[in-house]
Amino acid sequence: MNKPTRRPTTGDLSDRREPNRRRRARRSPARQRGSLAVIAAIAIGVVIAALGAVDLGNLFYQRRALQSVADLAALAAAQTMDDGCTQPAATAQSAALGNGFDSAASGQSMTVVCGRWDVKDNAGPSFFAGSASGTAAGSDAQLNAVQVTLTRVVPYYFLGAQRTVSATSTAQATNVGAYSIGTTLAQLQGGVVNALLNGLLGANLNLSVLSYQGLANARIRIKDLMAAANVGTVNALLNTQTTVPQLANWMLTALSQTSVANADLQTSIGALQTIVSANVPGGQTFTIGSTANSTGIFSVGLSDPQAALDATFSPFDALLVAAEIATGQTAFSLANGLNVGGLNASLQVQIIQPPVLGIGEAGIDPATKTWRTIARTAQVRLYLNIGLGTANLPLGLLGALVPVQVNLPLSMQIAPGQAWLQSANCTASPSTCASAIGVQTGIANLCVGDTPANLSASLPFTCSTPATLVNVANLVTIQSLASLPADVPASETPTLTFYGTTGGYQSTNSNGVGSVLGNALSGLGTSLQQTQISLIGISLPLDPIQAALDSFLGAVLPPMLSGLDAAVVPLLQLLGVQIGESTIHDMSLTCGVSQLVY
Repeated sequence: MNKPTRRPTTGDLSDRREPNRRRRARRSPARQRGSLAVIAAIAIGVVIAALGAVDLGNLFYQRRALQSVADLAALAAAQTMDDGCTQPAATAQSAALGNGFDSAASGQSMTVVCGRWDVKDNAGPSFFAGSASGTAAGSDAQLNAVQVTLTRVVPYYFLGAQRTVSATSTAQATNVGAYSIGTTLAQLQGGVVNALLNGLLGANLNLSVLSYQGLANARIRIKDLMAAANVGTVNALLNTQTTVPQLANWMLTALSQTSVANADLQTSIGALQTIVSANVPGGQTFTIGSTANSTGIFSVGLSDPQAALDATFSPFDALLVAAEIATGQTAFSLANGLNVGGLNASLQVQIIQPPVLGIGEAGIDPATKTWRTIARTAQVRLYLNIGLGTANLPLGLLGALVPVQVNLPLSMQIAPGQAWLQSANCTASPSTCASAIGVQTGIANLCVGDTPANLSASLPFTCSTPATLVNVANLVTIQSLASLPADVPASETPTLTFYGTTGGYQSTNSNGVGSVLGNALSGLGTSLQQTQISLIGISLPLDPIQAALDSFLGAVLPPMLSGLDAAVVPLLQLLGVQIGESTIHDMSLTCGVSQLVY
């Protein structure tokens, strides 16, 4: 039988616990010393970590402060980009000093590199290609970005001697130029402009010279034209199909809502209102932007077309180019003809290739090895028939003098000239900003010869047709058996520099049309030695007629040649064509707002 368990008494428990208390009492001092060591080690570790955190915090603070200074210096430098990187470097130094960083101080340094930021041509992630010489590709590739690197020696207070921290920032600013090759304001003649636009568009415009000058002086922003066309991007605008009446309406809307300062704003708005209300016929569509496959108004040379948002252009230049594009390659006659040195002349014009306005960045595209932004003149053929007046020639019986009308048929083909934006430099002062535009004049071929029967643009220009000087009811004809070609070769390629951001006009020096034709016509007497004169197919004696014709031409040609420049040159320039010279209309230089890109 199991015995009941006896519960221990208090005395029993005390007896058993007493030895444990004595053993703990004997171990207590050692255990306390070990605990203090652990606590001290932990405390020291915490202190060291705290001191290290102070050093690391200071390091990160210094790096962030350095990055802020580098950003500000790069932004300021990009705003003053020039070809030699002189101004950006000085601007970056000044901006850094103003924000507490002195590159001349001990332990601090600053490096400024100019180059090009281009997402299309340069490798990521920075898309920046620096130029050690200060210019890119020998001044051919436009500098548009600045990379600033700052270094500073930061001492450690607790963790060691020191450490060098650095910060790099890249800022970019795109300077956009807009220009054309065309007429100057002084050469605008209301009658000629009206005749040309009416011939191109089949309209009946009758605007004054002041109206056209107002249009030429006015400026429209690309982004204002975008708003009028209801598109959201520059690319969308360039790809938009339009017509001349629609474009005129868009330009009217844009000009009416513009914030661009225009001295003759109301005059230009009134001119566009007249053109819009004239119900210009024709529905020929074309794109706003010009590409390799389509003809448009603007040739935009930008890797990022959105940079052209604030670029401005002349509505007059745009209207003329649009009218030429819409006309196509069909020859048309000017209704009023021309007055050449007091002599009447009929004129047919055929536009083989319309001109194009240039909007974009300066320099050469390394991918294509061509200039980024190019404006071109038109390729045009002109056929003139100048009435020289009445000559008394011995065409009657027994050599009797007979009054006959003498004509001089002339044919011209002018190949396109071009102008490229070579450099665009912006400074803090708009008046000292500069655009450099290189120019290559077009080559002209001129003939004293009849207008070909077939004016197809696909056929090559030829000088093989003899000139019919006299034709009396197809009974009596006098023809030069030799055409008189005269070539105006391409001239040198000068560079024109424009100062300021609001544009202007400059021309290259060259021979005029009259002097070039004078060289060709100086051989007319020799050519007439090969003249064929016939009366109902029967050859007539040449010598007396030759002498009389030479005497007549000697009297009428000099005033005709002197008046040819005054009559033909303004017309050609309105078409965007010049012979042996180039007038550059620098419409604007838009200095880009700098932005951080890396």
